Amino acid sequence: MSAVRLLVLGTILRRKIAHGYRVYQDLTSWKVDTWTNVKPGSIYHALEKCESQEMIKAVSVSQTVKLGPSKTEYKITEKGKTEFISLLESALQNNDIQILAAGIAFMEFLPRHRVLDLLVEKLHSLHHTEQFLRSLPTELVPSVPSKHPELVGVWVGYFEYAITATKKLIESIEMGKYVFHDEKGEPGIDNSEDA
Repeated sequence: MSAVRLLVLGTILRRKIAHGYRVYQDLTSWKVDTWTNVKPGSIYHALEKCESQEMIKAVSVSQTVKLGPSKTEYKITEKGKTEFISLLESALQNNDIQILAAGIAFMEFLPRHRVLDLLVEKLHSLHHTEQFLRSLPTELVPSVPSKHPELVGVWVGYFEYAITATKKLIESIEMGKYVFHDEKGEPGIDNSEDA
């Protein structure tokens, strides 16, 4: 899974309508290249792909306030909303920190209980993986890379941190931090038909 599609769809969803340069500006102002693998060129490629797959559609300037000089403005479609929610749920369970970061950035689009359910499932998976890594045999003078104690140690450390960070996020959400979709309506989601 790539974070760029999730970020592009989420940015348009948050704004309701946005042209490509606005999406680019938002993502670069959030410094997404520092916490994901998304690069500026991939943003425009993702916009083109999302449009060709009918996840976003161009809207005429007469339907909205003009957001910039002669740029195509996009609105997310129902298909795009479905894809966004699917990507978001997958991201919140992903062990890749860059994809997880993209999921956390838009987690408020889901109901609080759903985010908690996903994170609890993720926590179980993290514990299982950490236990597996700890069971791997290592050798002082490794005969193969998979038996290198430092290599295994790096991965154990990564999963220990992921467990701690996930627990902290769950606690914050349980304590009432953040405003979620089920508490104030769907932030940035326009429920009107895409006809």
